[in-house]
Amino acid sequence: MSKNKKNGFTLIELLVVVAIIGVLAAVGVVAFGGFLGNAKVNSTKSNHKAVVSYLQAEFTKCSLGETSLTYDTASGTTTEACSSGPANHQAKIVVHLNQSSFKNPYTQGDGIESGTGTTEGATYISCATSSGAAGTCTIKTTFDAAETALTDTVSKE
Repeated sequence: MSKNKKNGFTLIELLVVVAIIGVLAAVGVVAFGGFLGNAKVNSTKSNHKAVVSYLQAEFTKCSLGETSLTYDTASGTTTEACSSGPANHQAKIVVHLNQSSFKNPYTQGDGIESGTGTTEGATYISCATSSGAAGTCTIKTTFDAAETALTDTVSKE
């Protein structure tokens, strides 16, 4: 007489595998949420550093003898004379940077705004003219719900 041998998994074995997969998935979801949060903070900090570097480079062009700076707009380009103060450049800088795809990692809206504020992930540019072409721009970026912020000042001579 021959015995029939059945191949396969028992119900208990399958349930154990499903339980293990469920535990791994639960741990993965929590870890992935933390990863996304860290990525948003890092992206926001990167945007801040890029804006500061951009303003320093543009204002240095004026110090080196350029007569005007060119900024991108939705319909092409625009210029602003180097002889005008930073406050005159502010709105054009904001439009230019948003046209360059700076996004708020938390909202996916425009990442650069004029003035001051505390919107999570937004970078605010606030420029003041002290006399003639000289002045400063303050760049402030809030990168978490506790309103922790990076703040830098760029001078235009």
